[in-house]
Amino acid sequence: MEEKKLTIGLIGLGTVGYSVFNLLKERRDELKKQHGLDFRLRKIAEKDPKKRKGLRSFRGILCKNAKAILNDPEIDTVIELIGGVEPARQIIKEALGKKKNVVTGNKQLLALDGERLFKEARRNNRCLGFRAAITGCHQVLNHLEYGGTIQGILGVFNGTTNYILSRMEKDDITFSEALKQAQKSGYAEKDPSLDIDALDTAYKLILTIRLAFARSLKPADFYIEGIRDVEIQDVRFAKELGYSIKLLGIARKEKNALEVRVHPCLIPINRSLALIRGIENGIEIIDEARGNGGMIAEGAGGNPAASAVIADLIDIAEGRGTHLAEPMERLPVKKMSLVKSKYYIRFNAVNRPGVLAKIATVLAKRDINVRSVIQKGEEIGSIVPIIIITDEGVEREIQKAVKTIDSLPIVKSRTKLLRIEEKVL
Repeated sequence: MEEKKLTIGLIGLGTVGYSVFNLLKERRDELKKQHGLDFRLRKIAEKDPKKRKGLRSFRGILCKNAKAILNDPEIDTVIELIGGVEPARQIIKEALGKKKNVVTGNKQLLALDGERLFKEARRNNRCLGFRAAITGCHQVLNHLEYGGTIQGILGVFNGTTNYILSRMEKDDITFSEALKQAQKSGYAEKDPSLDIDALDTAYKLILTIRLAFARSLKPADFYIEGIRDVEIQDVRFAKELGYSIKLLGIARKEKNALEVRVHPCLIPINRSLALIRGIENGIEIIDEARGNGGMIAEGAGGNPAASAVIADLIDIAEGRGTHLAEPMERLPVKKMSLVKSKYYIRFNAVNRPGVLAKIATVLAKRDINVRSVIQKGEEIGSIVPIIIITDEGVEREIQKAVKTIDSLPIVKSRTKLLRIEEKVL
């Protein structure tokens, strides 16, 4: 068996970086004996002295900054795991310019400015691996990369938000309580905004769309809504109605447009994505040529991302690293106002005769049909929640209807609106 070698420089010893270091150390003999792959970790760059202190026995390969790795002619592959936009962008650009392959998990950078880096990789005929930036289900990358006949993608891309929503559903606790548990367990950062405001999901969806549809997008190009406002009563009502609430990233190819959106959804409890629990990620792919596909895998913590980094290294060593071509598709993104969906609507209204009729009349004027209704509480004159499930309607019309209903004196607080995702992609 011909031995294939990579000489590696690792930049960043955070949660993922340390897991990569351990995997490279633990699996080196196995990869060499079973697969003929020799991954030699030559240098580790970490500016934090506390983290360097934990690797005293490897003092010979530790350095304080990335320059030592970028300027080392023996290093042919750089792993960038420091996150953020700068200095990560300059590090990756310089590494590619020095004819080094790069592996990164930096979804934010690639989503915001990936095209210039992919172009730099093409110009230097080097690989830019980013499995760890997509999702815990990074094994679907090859399917996406060669997926010219893919029609739709739907997924749970963020393990932190899935953990929070799962705990709310299972333990009947509030969002803030579930978030605290996620932080205590190490699944949520001290500042969890990137996850709970759905930007992390949006970044991953952008990269997935780049692979599947050769379309380059920015977060400002499509609708993004996080889970901060998901209330426990809506989790309860959804469960009672046979649904589970998940934060979904959705991309559908239509004849003349690409439908792209990220937001919480009610999905039927018997659907595979509804069964995802804890920090798992899940993705469904509809492919005209190959049919339905997808998978479920862990999506938070160091080890899932580290395994994605190792997979990229294997691809590079085997000569099948990711090479993204120039963006091809110019399909416009469908406006959110024109998207069609079914809806879960919760009104807090005065319980008296005629209330439901007034609400239904407003919806009917916007061509929104009521499929089912649940009313909680029976005392006349009290404020009660009214939950309506609609048939498919246009987003623009449902928003106008809700605005009108909220202005009625019988409605006592802002209406809660969640979209329902029932149809197969």
